[in-house]
Parts: sequence; structure tokens; C-alpha cells
Amino acid sequence: MAVPQSPYTPGPGARPCVFAGRESIMSRAGMMLTRVANTQRAAPQPMVLTGPRGLGKTVTLGEIATAATARKFLTCSVAFDGVSDNTQLLALALAQATAPLMRKGGAAGRAFVRRLAALSIEVNAGVVKVTSPAPATVTESADANARQVLGDLVGKAASLATGRGRPGLVLLIDELQEATRHQLISVCNAIQDTTDAPVAVFAAGLPTTPDKLMSAATFSERFDYQELTRLDDTAAERALVEPSLALGVWWDTDAVRIVLAEAAGSPYMIQKLGDEAWLAAGEARTVIGPDAALVAIERTRHDLGVGMFRGRWAKASQRERELIAAIACAADARGIARTADIVRLLDTTSPRLSKTRRALLDKGLIEAPARGLVRFTMPAFADYVLDLTGLPKLGPGVPVVGPPPAIRAILGDRALLPGRVD
Repeated sequence: MAVPQSPYTPGPGARPCVFAGRESIMSRAGMMLTRVANTQRAAPQPMVLTGPRGLGKTVTLGEIATAATARKFLTCSVAFDGVSDNTQLLALALAQATAPLMRKGGAAGRAFVRRLAALSIEVNAGVVKVTSPAPATVTESADANARQVLGDLVGKAASLATGRGRPGLVLLIDELQEATRHQLISVCNAIQDTTDAPVAVFAAGLPTTPDKLMSAATFSERFDYQELTRLDDTAAERALVEPSLALGVWWDTDAVRIVLAEAAGSPYMIQKLGDEAWLAAGEARTVIGPDAALVAIERTRHDLGVGMFRGRWAKASQRERELIAAIACAADARGIARTADIVRLLDTTSPRLSKTRRALLDKGLIEAPARGLVRFTMPAFADYVLDLTGLPKLGPGVPVVGPPPAIRAILGDRALLPGRVD
């Protein structure tokens, strides 16, 4: 009998077999779709999912797209990046989504194609291509033109959808924070200009995305920001246990406890640890026990240490490393460190740390679960840092042994992985 493949999906953006813990967001998204279908007007505001990497923003966008498709909406998905003209990238995605509708598009289809030409995009016999790359330097007039053209394209795409019996257009934008300020201005204003069209917009980005949006367009403060947090205990257990149960494989309760403690609510870690435990249990698996769970933790920490964790440390500047090390030293059993303890360890002040703290937030390395608290976005990173540096685990409120600048001295003297210099 063939051995079942692992039901866990630790790849970036991969949909888990059991999508748990985002029910309230999916319900909210469903209400937006209902409102657009009922009123034939745009949703009151875009929904923007925010959170560090690994919390399932891309997966949640994919679930919303699936729900929209099931309701017959025309869906258009795009992921922004740091090198493209994201205005053109969005227009290209709109062209690709609407291309099947243009075969009998009539006047509306022809008008849409003509508008695409303004952004150097051509549609011929259902094939979409860019006729010329976007210019490296965008003038103010070109930027204003892009805003107008993009807004017109969104409206026309929605009209094409309704002309084919669809309720409207659903636009899904991932990695929103990668767009430049000028590109965000164009995108936000294009969305703002389509209030009379049946359009629902869902986007996702890192925790700093709201700040970037509001800097580009003040009206974006009224967007519907939804923060994705770590999974609670119930959702985490469902995500870990239910995929294997569907294949007739049970989890020992101690194994569940061990894995969930290590995962700390991280959707990515649950998938990674579940996958490693499945492999460690072997071909004759009927129950995944504590031994397999411990092997999974060891293998996961090793893989992250030679990959993700090593890369994050290597890309950090000296000041960022000092702050990372202080967080690792001061963190409690839940991985949360108090800013007051970090300040004492580094013999500095909160204002002096703010720039470095912001840089780590922007990179998605840390998050702030509450005022005056920080933690690493990926569980087990603190242990990696302590192992690498040889620094002690002090925990919250523990008096500093020796002079406070000890962290700085150790990081400066050790022959560690090369880092940037501030």
C-alpha cells in the first residue's frame, strides 16, 4: 500500500489542508462581496491585511479569491515587488484577468484595450504583453496620467465583468509595502475613483503598510485594516492535528503539546513542524508520538539556522544585531521582551533605539504585541541568536551581570557572520 504523502504544506504562500483561525476575516470579506453584489457599487473601503511574514496573509488572500470566484466574481490577483513599475504590473494583471471576456467584449472591450495602450500593454487574440517597459524616472504629469488610466481600467474591467453576468470585480494585491510612494498614490487614487463600479479590493502587507499608505494618500486612513495575529490554541491545534486525522494518523497528546509550544501560534511553524514530525514518524506511522515531535523540532531549528535565521542575522547591521541580541537575552518564556529591559541591557534610551527598532519592524524581524513589548516574528530565532553569540538567557527583569555594554562588546569582538555597518 502506498504511503500517504505529508498533508502539511510549509512552503511560502502554500495553502494548508486545514485553514483555521481566520474565520472573522473571511466573514468580513464575505459581507463585502455581498454588499458589492447587492448594490452594484464599490465596497465602502478596501480591506488591508497586515502582519509579519509567516502569518498567512497570502494564503488568506487566496481564500478570499476562492470565495469570490465561487460567487462568480471576476478576480484579479497581483503581487507587488521592489523592482517593477507596480502601476503597470497591476494594469497587466487586469488585462490578463479580463482577456477571456474580451472575445465578445464589443465596444466595452475595445475601450478597455485602448486604455491599456496608455500603459504600454497590448491585448491581441487573448494574448497580453507589455510593448515597452515603464520609464525609470516618472514625471509628475506621467504619474497623474497613470492614476487616471489605472482608475479607468479598474472601472472598465468591472463593467466588462457585469456585462458577462458577473457580480463585479475583486482586486487582490499582495506585498503592498513593496510599491513606491508614487505608485501607492496612483493605486490608492485609482481605487478611490471607482466608487460607482462594482469593485471590492483586498490587499496585504507588512505591519508598516498602513503608515506607507497614509503617507501616500491621507484618505487611506479610512481603509479597513485587519491585523493578522498568531493562531490561538484552538486554531493551532486544528491546523496541526486535523490534516493527519484525515489520513488515519493520530497525534499523541504529549506530541501535540510539544509541537504547539515550539510553534507558538505561527502558521508557518505549525506546517513546518507537522511536516517534519510526519517524516520522522516513518512509513509505519499510525500515531505521531513525542519522539517524532522532538526530532521535528531539532530538524526545523537546523533548517532555519542554515537558512532563514542565518540570512536574517547576516543582513542585519551592527546596531540591529545589538538590538536583536538584547531581545533574545531579555525575552520571557513566550518570547516577549520588555523595552525597559532592552534599554537597560544596551545602556541606552528608548528614543535612541527607535530608528533601529523601526528598521527591524520594516524588515519583518520583530513585532510589537503590545505597547512597550517586542518579540521576534519567527519562534526559535531567540535561541539561534543566543547559541550563535554565547550570550546568556536573562529573562524579564533580571539584573544585568557586568557592565550593560557587554552585548555590544561581545558582538564587536566575536568573528561572526559579516553584517552591514550603519
